[in-house]
Amino acid sequence: HEESIVELAFQTTGKIIMELYEKQFPSMIDSFQDAVKCLSEFACNARFLDTSMEAIRLVRLCAYHINISSHLFAEHAGMDNGIDVQVAEEDRIWVRGWFPLLFSLSCIVNRCKLDVRTRALTVLFEIIKTYGDTFNSYWWKDLFKILFRIFDNMKLPEQYTEKAEW
Repeated sequence: HEESIVELAFQTTGKIIMELYEKQFPSMIDSFQDAVKCLSEFACNARFLDTSMEAIRLVRLCAYHINISSHLFAEHAGMDNGIDVQVAEEDRIWVRGWFPLLFSLSCIVNRCKLDVRTRALTVLFEIIKTYGDTFNSYWWKDLFKILFRIFDNMKLPEQYTEKAEW
């Protein structure tokens, strides 16, 4: 019963990212961070390995959508609570696109089983290699904090982490 609910929820999320983002991304940009967070949670579900791996693949697809829609992030102030008003137009893609996506991958690396962590780390570095040349130089400081956080977490004694498999 639980498996069918998870599968249905994941199929719905996948359909949104694979089909609706392709056609309707401008109207769905406000939900982008929620979609990435949702994929992160699917990836961290230890009971459904195939879903975890597919969720990471969809995170990579989200990176593609950020890249091809960079102008939409800049143009779209979004969020009724006014947070984006204080963010410079050229930084909105980082604050609402790249940073949440890269951070979610780092969370997967820090929280999941070995095979899922390994895949998430591979995708994280693939995204950095593929799109990193589009990042503003000062965004890299945030990116390094994300990366160092992963490796700092590895320094903790095993009993304080979920890293018995490392």
